[in-house]
Amino acid sequence: CMGVTGRPAAGEDIAVARDIILSELTGCHLHVAHVSSARAVELIRQAKKRGSRVTTEVTAQHLYFTDDYLKGYEPVYKMAPPIRAEKDRQALIEGVLDGTIDAIITDHAPHANEEKDVPFCCAPNGIAGLETSLSSVLTMLYHTHRLSIDRIVELMSTNPARLLRVEGGILDAGKPADITVINPDYEWTVHGKDLYTKTLFTPYEGITLKGKAVLTLVDGQVVMKEGKVLK
Repeated sequence: CMGVTGRPAAGEDIAVARDIILSELTGCHLHVAHVSSARAVELIRQAKKRGSRVTTEVTAQHLYFTDDYLKGYEPVYKMAPPIRAEKDRQALIEGVLDGTIDAIITDHAPHANEEKDVPFCCAPNGIAGLETSLSSVLTMLYHTHRLSIDRIVELMSTNPARLLRVEGGILDAGKPADITVINPDYEWTVHGKDLYTKTLFTPYEGITLKGKAVLTLVDGQVVMKEGKVLK
């Protein structure tokens, strides 16, 4: 209806249903990347209730934006899967709250300015989500009293490490000292020009978020402090 090639939720739903059936047939673990539709969330929920080995994740931006933002044909909102209707967004949030969705991710996919500064149909999918994902989740789910900080840490750190079977995601003796210090009450207005990424375009441009990472350590070394990347 917008005059551009669509990616309807039905395509995602069919693929998820097919893959769940194959997972149950073979007994293998299925991970559904970047779930975005209400029906897909329900398919995964029911599969988990049957004991199927299915996990999934959602991006922070799919929990925040809806297809209403696409009405201006701004390529900054073009991503894969696409942001969908409000009913889908609400289903994604419910999936996070009830444990159907195992993790919240960034899907960090920045593009150079000249790549995104084109007509919507010509722009590549993807946004720079690394620096805004945590703030977006804190704003949407912590400050609305839907999720605790501990649960957000599970969804954005502990669970992803577990799913990938890599060290990290927890604070424990002998584990990698990869640590993010959070100020949940830090308010900031997002501007693409201030982000450490190769693109100036962000769907959060001009939006005020509450909560931010203020210190980052990698293997015990401070690499970011108060928004500045240290060399």
